[in-house]
Amino acid sequence: MKILTVTFFFVFFFAAFLSCQRELNFDGISTGVIKKDNIGNCLPIAVNGIYKVDSVLSNKNFIEVQVDVTFPGTYDIISDTVNGYSFHQTGNVNRGTTTIRLYANGKPVTAGIDNFRLKYGNSSCKLRVTVLGPAAAEYTLAGAPNACTGAFADGTYITGTALTPANTIIVQAKVTATGFYTIKTATVNGIYFSGNGIFSSTGLQPVLLTGTGTPIQAEITTIKVPNSAGDCTIPVTVNPVGFGEAVFSFDGSPGGCTNFLVNGSYYAGIVTAAGNTVTVTVDVTKTGTYVIFTNTANGLTFNAAGSFSIPGKQTITLKCTGVPIRAETTAYTPNTGTVSCNFSLDVQPLPPPAIFTLGGEPNTCTPVTVNGFYIVSKPLDAANTVVLQVNVTTPGSYTISTNTVNGFSFSGSGVFSTNGVQNVILQGSGTPLSTGNYIITPKYGTSLCTFPVQVQ
Repeated sequence: MKILTVTFFFVFFFAAFLSCQRELNFDGISTGVIKKDNIGNCLPIAVNGIYKVDSVLSNKNFIEVQVDVTFPGTYDIISDTVNGYSFHQTGNVNRGTTTIRLYANGKPVTAGIDNFRLKYGNSSCKLRVTVLGPAAAEYTLAGAPNACTGAFADGTYITGTALTPANTIIVQAKVTATGFYTIKTATVNGIYFSGNGIFSSTGLQPVLLTGTGTPIQAEITTIKVPNSAGDCTIPVTVNPVGFGEAVFSFDGSPGGCTNFLVNGSYYAGIVTAAGNTVTVTVDVTKTGTYVIFTNTANGLTFNAAGSFSIPGKQTITLKCTGVPIRAETTAYTPNTGTVSCNFSLDVQPLPPPAIFTLGGEPNTCTPVTVNGFYIVSKPLDAANTVVLQVNVTTPGSYTISTNTVNGFSFSGSGVFSTNGVQNVILQGSGTPLSTGNYIITPKYGTSLCTFPVQVQ
């Protein structure tokens, strides 16, 4: 009997020992559940680290969850990918309640609250992570607290006529700390101006504000552009209904235009940009509206529209549109139904391609400024631009384009006449299809970088 008792005890002890050994050896995949409350939130949950837009996450960014393990072994707990980042951890776990740390991977794209789901075996739970947005920019308006300096209003303003995207004002901002900006003026005489974007570098920079509303009465409306460090003002002339056509003549008519200036560079095959203009001098004898256009020659035409509120000598700017076809000297004549003049324009041959790299390659474009609003179903216009920085090692021609994402893209072309660090403006085109944050990738040769655009 004693021999049987000892034998039974030895067998029981040995079996229990083997069972413990198997548990400690973590044979197979563990089973169990993640702890959560009655509505599915991970319980308890600890979110560690700071999560900021466009900041690569490190080992300081992690979450801790508890799991109840019913069978020991290996585990692989992973979250879904939200807003550009996720959480993951693998390892071995024993039977019982265990706290597991999952580290973050990736880089948040937009600010806000992100909702994740963690999975362990057949169980899951939910957790929320708050992502901080970029800091607000610090800047002052040039001319504050008096008249905005270096500012001007564009477009025609007539009582009872709603403003269009052509009704804009440009002010100069002295940026001392990079970040996002949002500017919206008060509504005066039925109209206001607004704009938002990101300053990615310091220094003096132009800011485009687009007008909204319908002017109520004819007057010189003073628009106050707000800023916590001091406001500045800019006048906008609102004309009455039935404002008639102006009467004026060009300096130099009926021969060659005098007191005119060709602005910008013109190269065969390079699309013209905002800087391609011609400034001409006119003598106004009767105030009113005007529409000026030239003949189309060598793929280019010049035009302008607006109003004269005072008589006398003044200048107007004709905007160029089109793509030069050939390298040659071409004559243009403004056509207004009155006595005109003519001016000539030199188009240069296209130089060889430039050699340069995009700032921030192959990661986030640095610095980058995204201008304008991006709204679902609203076509992009002249306000939707992106300013990139490049480092030119060999001057020459360039064309930079991005991928098309969510229905829109950016592109720009031109000629670098010098080497070194320079800014490039890419014009947006297309129509955003849905809301969200989208990653845009400009590319030139093998050089590329990325920047986000938020569609509202």
